[in-house]
Amino acid sequence: MKVVKIGGNALKNIDINVLKQLQTWLAEDETVVLVHGAGPMVDEALAHAKLPVKKVAGLRYTDEATLKVMVNVVQTQVWPMLHHVLGQVHLSPTLLTKGVVARIKDAGKFGAVGEIDSITTTLMAGRLYVIGPLVSSAQGEVLNVNADEIALAFARHFKADTLYFLTDVAGVLDQNQQVMSKISPTVAATLMSQEVVTGGMFIKLQAAFMAMQVGVQKIQMGRDFQVGTKLVLGDLE
Repeated sequence: MKVVKIGGNALKNIDINVLKQLQTWLAEDETVVLVHGAGPMVDEALAHAKLPVKKVAGLRYTDEATLKVMVNVVQTQVWPMLHHVLGQVHLSPTLLTKGVVARIKDAGKFGAVGEIDSITTTLMAGRLYVIGPLVSSAQGEVLNVNADEIALAFARHFKADTLYFLTDVAGVLDQNQQVMSKISPTVAATLMSQEVVTGGMFIKLQAAFMAMQVGVQKIQMGRDFQVGTKLVLGDLE
């Protein structure tokens, strides 16, 4: 099983080779879960609505007005774009709307931000599934769940062999803004403490190493499936 998280910018500029690789996996009867973000498009919509963008520990603070904008962006911009992009290679995704439940993370600190509470959906081989950052709670409340954390939850639950983070950058950058071919937890912690790695990449690395510790065999970050930064447990050689 493959879990692929694709950011909003990466989705807008997706490489045809990425789409062809999805096509190949499905032809080989792989199950693929595509987790999409919407950050840049939500930021644009908030600016247009003259609403502030507030981040707390790398997560978007989500009040009622922000959540309303997010729902509109995902439904009217991201989903149509995703269907158009996947349609270029005749892929028909199944949108995951049931069998995934979120719970509130910390309302006082983050607002309507959630985390995955349970996954009960059944996935079939050779199918492409899509899920985004809006997940309902057991009480039916729509919550903003970080897409990186959703990808981690699916990779852990289904024991995925590979987890990819597709971004609009070539990989994890070091102090000299050079792409690192490999990164370990120790090196990542150093870069985080020095604030070389911050924001969204900080969260990605945290989620990724947690996934490796629970059995995900391969994790890679970059613009496509072939190059980028490979995550490894233990010391770098």
